Amino acid sequence: RAAAYEEADGEGGVGSMTMSPDVSQTPAADELEAIEPLCPPKGTDYYMAKINKAKQRILREKERRQMVEGDADVAYEKYMRASNDLQGKLDAVQGIQSNIENLTKDIQNRQKRWRQFREYIVNMTNTTFDEMLNKKGSSGQLDFNHEFETLDLVVQKDNKDQSSQTADVKALSGGERSFTTLSLLLALGEQLETPFRVMDEFDVFLDPVARKIALKTLIETAKSMEHRQFIFITPQDLSNVETDPRLKIFGMKPPSRSQTAGGPTQQTLDFSQ
Repeated sequence: RAAAYEEADGEGGVGSMTMSPDVSQTPAADELEAIEPLCPPKGTDYYMAKINKAKQRILREKERRQMVEGDADVAYEKYMRASNDLQGKLDAVQGIQSNIENLTKDIQNRQKRWRQFREYIVNMTNTTFDEMLNKKGSSGQLDFNHEFETLDLVVQKDNKDQSSQTADVKALSGGERSFTTLSLLLALGEQLETPFRVMDEFDVFLDPVARKIALKTLIETAKSMEHRQFIFITPQDLSNVETDPRLKIFGMKPPSRSQTAGGPTQQTLDFSQ
């Protein structure tokens, strides 16, 4: 500016200087009126109504949950109770699951022992059955089918002649069938824990030799089991059997054939002897 003024002075007059317009100046009133304000698409009442509706929904939800302002502690207590109940039920479920697993293992072990015990009974019954038949010079085998629950007998009339073996019991004579049945009953009875065993007419259809062997076998078997009591009922003569303190014979008198009304009367045994 000093240089400009000096130049002007040098020319012998007052110099003039052009100034650029100031953009920071306030716009004129007519320009302000020409500006249109941006109005929202909806009025303030609309948004106030939405806010009030939201508040009402919040209040209704609080009432539904029985909560008011300041119930944060109550809500926390409810949460802790629900959490503890849930944990208790989860622990109970886990305990039940553990019991189920233990019971399943126990059942499996019991079934395994039961199958072993069943196999043991089969083997012992087979052995006893064969031993009983051997006393008469025969042999035999029992075939247990646990799946179909059947029992088949294989009898060899002569234990030295394999060709005499038969699986059809009907092929045996009456005496052979009776002795085989007696051997089977004795073999099965060996595996039972019954305190009393009663056999009625066990010697039916037996020939004298087979009957003598069967009666001797029964008496020996009964005496070998002192913890059990045996009762044998037979219509045959027992005069050749010797009694002892462990063997008693009770005989019934033949019924009298009365012609009167009512026929023979019932007889009873006198066990006071």
